[in-house]
Amino acid sequence: MRPGPFAAGRLKIPPAAKPFKPNEVEEPSATVVETETADIEEHKEPTSQTTDHDENIKGAEVRVAPTDQEVQEQDVVAESNRILSRIAMWDQQEQAVPESTPVPADDLAPSEHIHVMGLDPVGRYITHILASCDHIPPVRYVMHTPGVHNVFKQNDRKLTLYRGDQMVTTNRIIAVNFNQGGDYTSPKQYALPSLISNLIITTPAADVVRILEPIKHRLDHRSTIVLINDGLGVVEDLIKTYYPSSITRPTFILGQFTGKLGYTGEQFSVEEVELGRLRMSIYPQQIQQSGVRIVRHPPIEHTLKPTRLLRTLSAIPDLRAAGFPMDDFFKKALPTIVFRSIVDPLTVVLDSTYDKLPKNAYARLVMDQLLSELCGVISRLPEVRDSPDFSRLTVTQRLRKEIYHKLVRQQTSSSRMRSNVARGWATDIDYQTGYFVERGRQLGLRVENLNSLIAEVKAKQKIQMDRQNMQIPFQL
Repeated sequence: MRPGPFAAGRLKIPPAAKPFKPNEVEEPSATVVETETADIEEHKEPTSQTTDHDENIKGAEVRVAPTDQEVQEQDVVAESNRILSRIAMWDQQEQAVPESTPVPADDLAPSEHIHVMGLDPVGRYITHILASCDHIPPVRYVMHTPGVHNVFKQNDRKLTLYRGDQMVTTNRIIAVNFNQGGDYTSPKQYALPSLISNLIITTPAADVVRILEPIKHRLDHRSTIVLINDGLGVVEDLIKTYYPSSITRPTFILGQFTGKLGYTGEQFSVEEVELGRLRMSIYPQQIQQSGVRIVRHPPIEHTLKPTRLLRTLSAIPDLRAAGFPMDDFFKKALPTIVFRSIVDPLTVVLDSTYDKLPKNAYARLVMDQLLSELCGVISRLPEVRDSPDFSRLTVTQRLRKEIYHKLVRQQTSSSRMRSNVARGWATDIDYQTGYFVERGRQLGLRVENLNSLIAEVKAKQKIQMDRQNMQIPFQL
């Protein structure tokens, strides 16, 4: 299958960040000459001929080797130029901006800034990576309550990333409180209820509709919302609840983060346990005409800004982000979503850690039955049913292998769904197992086993919630 226009490794990025001008010749610096000389001495073939380039190199002034600090500064400048060059090249290719270089970060309007909503490890990690990039404006990080912001102030307004033996700290962050309509630390003009152009949401799928309610009026067709979670159907609920009109509807980008992050015991720090990727895909517009569903990519006025955001995120090396066509994105995201839809609910019903399930013959039988039913739905989805990669036999065999492999890798850990149910908290089961149940019913398929699994999880959750409500604190 042909890769998408933003697939990783597709574009060859020229090293030069500054556009070339005719009749303009730069004198090579001593540092560049030394590097070129070393490369030539190592790789050139023996020859008796002498070129003009060799004469220039021989006549160049030899300087003392740079210090470690100078080398580090040069690396930072080179990396910054590479990011600017990549964004500028993409903008020029798609004629997104009239000039060949991006607008400086300081000249961008407040609405052009990137907002991140999510205090979970993924939200902290993405906020830290974006804040560490000097060529985008400081990140607007959403603090839901003044109490959370007070903790952030006590932490000197910093986010810390633990990467192996390294501790990387950044403070290019502006705290935002959407519930009060403004920013905690920004000037007065930023406190106005202005348009939010770019919003990245990493909260659980079950919370997205609720948390967007206070700011739904600040998001319209000029806005781009990136949803990073392991659920499906969130966009459909947002469209149904807040944005039924395609004229004023924001453009949505689906995202999946594959890295493994760890808790540190601190609210504004995160540990990078295993390096991953950020996969993204623009959600296609759907139109109903005479009972026929027409699927097309968003029109140009909707895709211009979101593709620029997607390219900007893809140009940040530490984020390891890439864009994919929807069918490729769905294929790559499917194993994790199916794992969350089958295995996680079973850990709740059986009150078990991951490692106990493969050892239990009855648990394996139940998993196989649920997987067969779920794959029957997947193979019939209109979005993928014409692809040979999603035939029922192919997808069942592939997903079964990947699920059991992922199950073994989890070892003795417990699922987040099990932890949430034990506390009486909400889960994402309606956007995982529930999504396939709903789609199966729309296609006229039998999904009794999946539906029973949802009922069992919710019944257990209700019991825990009732227990929590009965625990009235005793006060003297």
